[in-house]
Amino acid sequence: MTTSVDAVSGTHRGVGRARAAALVTACTLALLVDVGAAQDNLVRIEGRVLWIAAATMVVAPYPDSAPIKVDLSQVQQGEYMGLATNDAVSVTGTVPKERNRLIATSIQRLTL
Repeated sequence: MTTSVDAVSGTHRGVGRARAAALVTACTLALLVDVGAAQDNLVRIEGRVLWIAAATMVVAPYPDSAPIKVDLSQVQQGEYMGLATNDAVSVTGTVPKERNRLIATSIQRLTL
């Protein structure tokens, strides 16, 4: 009798391990898909700086279009230090789910 109980509990342990492995695999795939989707959503705008303060910049895209709020928190300060009103810029970044700003990953001053 003891042998058959051990065999049954061993079987349950094997099922638990299989479920755990399946869960880890599913979570890993979900993270990979999420990261891939974020990379696909890169956006680039070119325009002129309307204003810049702290970690926020507002850019008027070319051709004339509604101003876009740019979150500078993910960009090295050296990329936007020295920018002033009316400077031409190219901003690359992602749009969050709220779709209320562009989170910049790169800023370049343009020469027109």
